[in-house]
Formats: sequence, structure tokens, C-alpha cells
Amino acid sequence: MKPNLGLFCAAALMAIHASAQEVTLRGTIRDAVSHAPTPCTVTITDAKGRVVLDRDSLRTGFRCDGTFSRRLPAGHTRIRVTRGFETRAVEKEVDLVAGQEAELEVVLERLVNLRERGWYAGDSHVHMLHGERQIPVDFDFVALTARAEDLQYMSLAQAWIIDPPTPEALQKELGGRSIPTCMLTWNLEAPKNYYKGDAGRCLGHCWNVAVRGRTPEGQDVVQMLINASAWDYESSKPTFANFESHRLIHSQGGAVFYSHPARWWTGSWGGQGGYPKVDRMRVSNMAVELPLDTVVGPTFDGIDVITGPGEFEANAKAFEIWCLLLNHGYRLSASGSSDACFDRPGGAVPGVPRIYSYVPEDFSIPKAARAAAAGNTFVTTGPLLVAMLDGQPPGSSVKVDHHDHRLNLEAWPSGAEGTGLRRAVVLRNGKPFREFKLDGMSAVLRTNVAILETEDAWYCVRVFGKDEQRQQAISGAFYFQTKPYVPPAQARSAIHAVVVDGQSGKPLDAMLTEVVFDGTLARGGKTHPCKHGDARFSIPGSARLRADAPGHGSVTLSPFLDNPELVETITHLGDTDLLNWETYQRVHEKLASVELTFRLPSR
Repeated sequence: MKPNLGLFCAAALMAIHASAQEVTLRGTIRDAVSHAPTPCTVTITDAKGRVVLDRDSLRTGFRCDGTFSRRLPAGHTRIRVTRGFETRAVEKEVDLVAGQEAELEVVLERLVNLRERGWYAGDSHVHMLHGERQIPVDFDFVALTARAEDLQYMSLAQAWIIDPPTPEALQKELGGRSIPTCMLTWNLEAPKNYYKGDAGRCLGHCWNVAVRGRTPEGQDVVQMLINASAWDYESSKPTFANFESHRLIHSQGGAVFYSHPARWWTGSWGGQGGYPKVDRMRVSNMAVELPLDTVVGPTFDGIDVITGPGEFEANAKAFEIWCLLLNHGYRLSASGSSDACFDRPGGAVPGVPRIYSYVPEDFSIPKAARAAAAGNTFVTTGPLLVAMLDGQPPGSSVKVDHHDHRLNLEAWPSGAEGTGLRRAVVLRNGKPFREFKLDGMSAVLRTNVAILETEDAWYCVRVFGKDEQRQQAISGAFYFQTKPYVPPAQARSAIHAVVVDGQSGKPLDAMLTEVVFDGTLARGGKTHPCKHGDARFSIPGSARLRADAPGHGSVTLSPFLDNPELVETITHLGDTDLLNWETYQRVHEKLASVELTFRLPSR
């Protein structure tokens, strides 16, 4: 067939014409103080109404290191530049003329510099590869993203694009891309635990930060945490409780927080791991083990009161859970995280929400983790909030002394939004105590509240932007106490242990040893004699028991995981159960009567 030269020429002429109608726009974005090019997010809406993208993981524009060059259609063009919440967004409109190159310079100014005041923004719930793997990801783009979002630190979770993902290999990739104003490190969304791989029976997801990568014995903590969690369909994997991963995280210097504790949805699931295909079931990310981990500890440091700015109902319930636990004496931190996913379309947006930790001197990620665990925090999806009680940050305690104490508040609207503040609320024991109606106030709010307390109580502050569901900040709690704080007693398991020969059922004299697990690593402790195959005693609620008898192999059982009634209760809790204190009492009661039968194999 002869080529159609006419069509070819026409197409070529159209391409030449289209190219002639395009313009090269070169942009430079500078920091107002340093005057150096600064990383940022650029949203260009071209003359045809299209948003300019460079990869599908970000659908609202592209990120740059402070300079960019783009070929655009001639005509009216809008540009918007953002850099996190502390910097004022800049919007410009230009008319691009065909055949002429255009230059654009933007200067970004801070609305407030919270780092200078000891408050540092971070996000430790960010997935490099969540599992969709729809979009290629590389470490350079991850690093640029963290800088463009003005995060002081970002901790990147599994999976990663290196194999094997050893702590040393991860730190090499991330540490080499860190700078003093934006530090990168690795972590895991762990424990990330579905009971026997069943997504309808999720024990809960946590994120952690500042974990050392090797145990004193040299074991790889990355693999230990992965092995201690069961993900979708991992039905044959050995089962570990979340509190056992929490213990490993703490032993390695880290802090751990429950994420999206009230999240669930309905969808199709199954067809793998021995589970039948179900078209409609409750697929859960709920933290159903949280009541157990609370009464036996708490074994975790805090709760995300915000995870993802669009999860309105789940976030509201998460805040209620936090208030419930504070009201019952558990001083847990208010945390927040984005659950950003770089391999998901539109998912590469870390820092919305973000957690701010108070580190008054010499910032480091371990210090930020300790501050977050201590409750020296606020979390936000936009508005900025500094609340100090008598000059001390959230997490602080003051003695009830029948004198006024000053709660000083400063709040700013998000620089990225520019829509102002609607209201600020001081809460006492989770209920409104004082409200300030701001009606779209665009300037900083500065005020103070006198508090004369006569009994034990806690206070926190919430600030809302124009869109109250999407724009809010929540401070950690301040505590008033009439006497030195004593945390609630940790629940113990009251054990009735029966030890028998596994074949004959004959009672055995045995020794029962308390065993605690750091992730998958067992460590023995206190022992209890068992005469004639029967013993009664109590152990910590987060421990297991190992039975040993002469001539027999050992058997280890868990008062939780080998307690069918308690497992059934925990794994079928709903979000409203987590808001009901009777749930926590019921768990406590079930630990008060635990029957364990050890059937030892003969050697």
C-alpha cells in the first residue's frame, strides 16, 4: 500500500501549527528569607483548562526543587504555588503569547515559622509501595515530596523498592537524601495485623517511628515486625498480638501509635488464603485490639485523632475514643498521620494531616518521637495551633492549687488554604469549656484563658478553618491533678492452668514460665510450679505461658490468642464498641478468668 502523502503532510502541518501555538514557561520559586530556590508544589491550569501533571501519584500539579520549565498552550494561564501549611500560597495569572518565552518568579513567605519556636512537623504513616503498585516510585521523588510539603521529618513505610529491605540499606537510601531541614528515615506500618489474614477481623494498624534497626542480638527488626504481623490472606502465618510488636518497638527506642482506629468499609473480599469469596463484607482497618492493649498497658503511646482529611466519621470517632481513654485516666497522646501511598493514583500527599512535636532544643527524630509519646503535640489538616499552659506544652501537668492558670493560645489559618479561621474551642474532659467565634478571621488569633481548677481534669484545644470537617487542628492534653499521677493498674490474667500428657491425658507435674514476646523473640521470666497438672495464679495480661515437664516437649499458650472466647470478643468488635467503656470492662473481666490446657507431646 502506498503511503498517503497528503494525510502525512496535513498531520505534520497540524503538529507544526500546534507547536507554534505553545510557549515555554520558565519558573523560579524562591524563599523570601534565603532567596534561594525552594521546593514546592506547583499547580498550573493552562489555557485549555487542563492541570499540568508529571506523574499520576499527584493529581493536583507537580513538585519541583524551585525551578521548572514547561511547554504550555498560549493563552490565559493560572499558577498556584504551595509549600505546606506555614507558608502563604501564591497565585498568579499570566497571558502566554505564542512564539514568546515567558519567565515567572514567585517568592514564598512564611505565615509563621514554628520551627523557630520548637514545633516540628512530621508524618510517619507514609507508604512508598502500599500494594497497588500502579505507579513507579523512586527515592528521589519521595525526598522531593517531603521537602515540598515542608516536613521536618518523614518516616517511610513498607514496602520499598529495595530487596532485601534491611535497616542498613533503607537508611543508606533515606539518610543520603536527608538535609537538616528535612530528615528522612524508614519505619513500618506495624503491627499491621489481620487475625489469621482475615480482613474482616482486623486487630488494628499502627505506625511507629525512631525504631533502631537491629536488636542487641543482631536480629533485623524490619523482618521481625513483618513476621509478627499478618496481612491480607496470610492465614497460615503464626499469630502474634499487637502488644507483642509494641514491646519490640519500645525495646528498640521507638514510639507506636494506633492509626485510623474506627475505619471500616463494605466491599468484596476473599478467594485466597482458604477464605471463600464474599461480594459484600465488612472490610476493616479498625483497632479492635485497642481495648485489650489499653487495659493490659497501655502498650501503645497514642491514637491518631485524624488520619486522612476526608475520613470525617472515622476521625470524629477516633477523637471520641481518645477522650474516653483520657476520661478514664489513660494519658495517651493525640497523634495524626496521612496514610499517603506513593504507588496509588493521587496518593502521594504526605503531611495532610501532620503531627507537630515540641522539641525546644537540638531537633532529632528520636527526640520528636519521645515528644510525641509524651503528648507534646498538636495535629492538623491545615490550621496551625500553639497552646501552652503556664508556658508548658501539651502533655504537661499542673497541680490543683486553687489559683488561676493561663492557657495561652495562638492560631493561624493554613497558608495553603488562605480561607481563614472559623472558631476555636477549649475543651474540658472532652466537653466545650470556652469558645471563640472567629468568622473567617484571616489573621493570627492570640488570646489566653484563665483556668481555676478544683479537681482532676484535662483540657485540650481545637481550631477549625472555614471547612470545619476538612480543616482542623487538635492539641494534646493538659492535665490538672490533685495529687501525683498514678496510671490505671495494668490488668493481669488470672490463670487456671491444666497440664496433661498430650496422648494419655494424664496430669503432669510441670513448671510454667511467663514468656513475653518482643515481636517474634521470646524472653522467659517468672516461673510457677504446677503440681499434679493443676495450678492457679496470675500473670501480666500481655504475657504468655510455657509449660515444661520431664520427658515432654514444651508448649506455649497465650491468655489472649489461645482463649477462644476472648478472641471471638475482640475480633468482632465494631467501631461503636470502641466508644463504650463497657467494652473495656468486659475485656478486663474476661482476663480475670482464663482457662489454659497444656497438652504436652511425649519425647
